Amino acid sequence: MRMRFIRKSSTMVLFIAVLLAGCRSGAPPVEFYTLSSISAASENANPAGAKPNIAIGVGPVEIPQVLDRPQIVTRSGPNKIALDEFHRWAGPLQANFARVLAENIAILLPTEQVAVYPWEVTFKPDYRIALNIGYFEGQWGNNVLLDVVWKVTDRADQNTLALKKSIITEPLPVVDYEMLVAAKSQAIARLSREIVQEIRQLQSGANN
Repeated sequence: MRMRFIRKSSTMVLFIAVLLAGCRSGAPPVEFYTLSSISAASENANPAGAKPNIAIGVGPVEIPQVLDRPQIVTRSGPNKIALDEFHRWAGPLQANFARVLAENIAILLPTEQVAVYPWEVTFKPDYRIALNIGYFEGQWGNNVLLDVVWKVTDRADQNTLALKKSIITEPLPVVDYEMLVAAKSQAIARLSREIVQEIRQLQSGANN
């Protein structure tokens, strides 16, 4: 009787192990994504209007907590969002956004002196750019929306030189996470151009 019980128990354990292995093997692999900066070769950087090698500080970048998580967030309705466990950011979205924005600005101005907040105490930016992101989401079959308020302050961060609100959309016609991330990267590229244009205007005014 005892041997029969042991055989039944062993068979049950083996069955559960096979079942669990099947469940694990049937789950889709997790895919990781990162935002990308613009290509220097694709941009006709025009340093006119900005002094050579101007120093720019990017940040802090404030982002809604609901978005700054490992899972990629999409909007499925006015009051509803969806998190995908199998499509994730390779790193914190806030840091990823700031890095790409800084890389874009460095290419567009162009300058080698662009740092992301918090920067070294020895770094003294000519202009500081702080951003407060309201929305940075995608809705399948609609678009990617970047809604952000940003300001440019002086070296001492005492005076606000420009305060702007940018609302940028990029089409997102199909359910495709690579396309979603590419559209988000393009939205940041457009924001970068708006910020660089503002910096050039500020520099032009300072030089007159």
